[in-house]
Amino acid sequence: MTDPVLILDNIKRTFSQGGFNVEVLRGVDLTVSRGEIVALLGPSGSGKSTMLHISGLLEQPSSGRIVIGGQDCSSMNEAERTRVRRDRLGFVYQYHHLLPEFSALENAAMPLRVRGQGAGEAAQTAGALLTHLGLGHRLDHRPARLSGGEQQRVAIARAVVGKPDLLLADEPTGNLDEKTAEIVFGELTSLVRNGGIGALIATHNLDLARRMDRVVTLHEGKLQAA
Repeated sequence: MTDPVLILDNIKRTFSQGGFNVEVLRGVDLTVSRGEIVALLGPSGSGKSTMLHISGLLEQPSSGRIVIGGQDCSSMNEAERTRVRRDRLGFVYQYHHLLPEFSALENAAMPLRVRGQGAGEAAQTAGALLTHLGLGHRLDHRPARLSGGEQQRVAIARAVVGKPDLLLADEPTGNLDEKTAEIVFGELTSLVRNGGIGALIATHNLDLARRMDRVVTLHEGKLQAA
């Protein structure tokens, strides 16, 4: 399974600040293959989040081409971009962003419900995934009753329950203690590899980065192989 799920081709992003143009991305090229986990390193302010947002079709580049799952997304309108995000992408952030009024099961099943899947089928699929992640006894608990590691497991389940082509993660273990981070990261990488999902994971954790398949560093607006 080596076909690319993400291609960034000469991506540039320029912001205007105080009458000056600031080049954040200056021609980024990257290919992520199915089943591959790529670590994205770079100091704060280097543009990692901007690169993830562009890869996830949450932000438009100033120029360049984005291909996701073999589909050129560069000139799509917002409705088309929304469909790609819904059907092909999964997101995990440093903070879990779970909906507080819904249970763990309801949060994890949300992407399937948004796609139009019936409540029973969505709950069965999400419940099986949460059980696999060790949360079978916490399905009915709302986020406030879950530990930080449990909350992040639910966020991971929500990101992969729809079997996306590409997972984008921004410091997915950044809010966890070292031991919990190790466990959650192991679960995340196992789901990605076993599911044939490509993943781009921004992190400051060098130890975790070294456990991924490849490491790239964003430096002065361009990517460098680490």
